[in-house]
Amino acid sequence: MGQRNVEFGVQLKAQREARRVSQSKLAERADFDHSYVSRLESGARMPTRDAVERLAAALVLSAAEEDGMLAAAGFLPRDVASLLSDEPALGEVLELLQDDAVPLEYRDNMRQVLRLLAEQARLAMQARPQSGIGVAA
Repeated sequence: MGQRNVEFGVQLKAQREARRVSQSKLAERADFDHSYVSRLESGARMPTRDAVERLAAALVLSAAEEDGMLAAAGFLPRDVASLLSDEPALGEVLELLQDDAVPLEYRDNMRQVLRLLAEQARLAMQARPQSGIGVAA
């Protein structure tokens, strides 16, 4: 049983219990067998994207809650920027990269800068002492 299975199961159960819906009632609303919902919550099974969307509709989840469930199940959410809520600058960059009103040359330059920043971070991580003791400046 993978960590993602457990994460999704815990999240599904929490959403279901917060709405005071039984496994049987949720299964009925989403047109699933009761045992399927039970296996999802226990982490014994992973849902398809369609199953997550049906469960979200049956639970009447907000868009953000549904995105969280999709991410927990290993799928990209409808609004990828919602995953970056703790990093608003990254969300803004993502929006700009997807905006056709921004000239392609600028979007390509942004991608190159991001690649360089990621490479610098990887190099910095490799250069850090592995002992956990900081180096004096």
